[in-house]
Amino acid sequence: MIGERSLLEPKEESYLDDVKSALREEVFTGQLDRDHIEALDQNEESEDDWSTYAKRMGEQDLLGISIPTEHNGGGQGIIETVLAEQAIGYEGSIVHACQTSLTQHIGRTMYEHGSDHIVENYLEPMLAGEFVVAQAFTEPGSGTDIAHLGTSAERDGDEYVVNGEKRFIDFAPYADVLFVPVRTGGSAGDQDGLSILVVDGDTDGFEVLEPHTEWHGFRGTGASWIEFDDARVPAENVIGEPGEAWTYITNELNLEHLTISRYCLGASERALEIAIDYTAEREVNDQSLSRYQGVNHKIADLSARLDAAYALNTRAARILDERGMAAGRMEGAMAKQVGNELAHEIADTSMQVMGGVSTTTKYPVERIQRDVRAGRYMGGATEVMKSIVQHDVYASVRDDDFDGDLVGNELEGKPWRKSE
Repeated sequence: MIGERSLLEPKEESYLDDVKSALREEVFTGQLDRDHIEALDQNEESEDDWSTYAKRMGEQDLLGISIPTEHNGGGQGIIETVLAEQAIGYEGSIVHACQTSLTQHIGRTMYEHGSDHIVENYLEPMLAGEFVVAQAFTEPGSGTDIAHLGTSAERDGDEYVVNGEKRFIDFAPYADVLFVPVRTGGSAGDQDGLSILVVDGDTDGFEVLEPHTEWHGFRGTGASWIEFDDARVPAENVIGEPGEAWTYITNELNLEHLTISRYCLGASERALEIAIDYTAEREVNDQSLSRYQGVNHKIADLSARLDAAYALNTRAARILDERGMAAGRMEGAMAKQVGNELAHEIADTSMQVMGGVSTTTKYPVERIQRDVRAGRYMGGATEVMKSIVQHDVYASVRDDDFDGDLVGNELEGKPWRKSE
């Protein structure tokens, strides 16, 4: 337990404890035990595994945690949402946390902008654990630059006709429902004209072309290249107003940045704890590895930074709780930038101090290291997070009293004190 309770109130600490207990006792048992997690890493997942996981998580109120209970959500806040994701990354894997995370941020979009039809037929069954869900953003020619997506949806009476390809779509082969951004107007690069469709997994014209299995890490999601070929989707399956999805998507990403960062930190915390246990017991030259400063100073540094990363994530979550999903863009990007880079460093350094045994499957550290590597680009790469932060910093920090006319001509005065 390193830093995971940073800035938490007592009731939030209790919630984290309750979630961890529920995961150990009710979710990651039997069919979904440790052998299942290892099987995922060998791409031996099954549709039944993911259906069982969704059902168990729904029974524990761990899907759509920030959505009211009358819609089968958890009735909690964003802070409880990220705490649950942290616990799933620690007790299970970040692959499991990813499936749950989809119900958190997709669920919020459905809840805040979806019609009664969307809420009753898709949101509520999804949060009850009846659906496995996929999010289909990435395309062959666009990823983070969502405004350049090429998948089109043309209105034809009471339907949209969807055409285009997506790739690296996690859970696509098992998905009962897909959350699909499309272009219904405007031109490539325009923020206007984007819409979100809810597509049933058995829709004619939707096809999984090729599952990708040769991943460095983050395996077991069935991530696939998919195609829409004149797929007809009811017009009532548009979330919110057609053409207005840019705002919905960017707001959703504010939460997704936090969930991705948090579950990677949870996984890396487990790796660090294993490294602490191992180095305390392993002896070199008749003394514990933990007695060597080359090892224990690394542990000290990573422990302090893990505490700080959790605190940064918690602060951003509180902003979303207090101000809404449109708030906290910069703080969320900071949390993801710092958290995901640190999670990978923690896992990698844990392997380093453990030595060769860490590269075997005797310990889960090598899998965690491969898994959290994906967090550095999922939901927006670290470089994109830095771009968001610098943009918002320059926009918010610039001082009107700074006299730019004196820059390069400081002999005439002090730029930081605007001349009268």
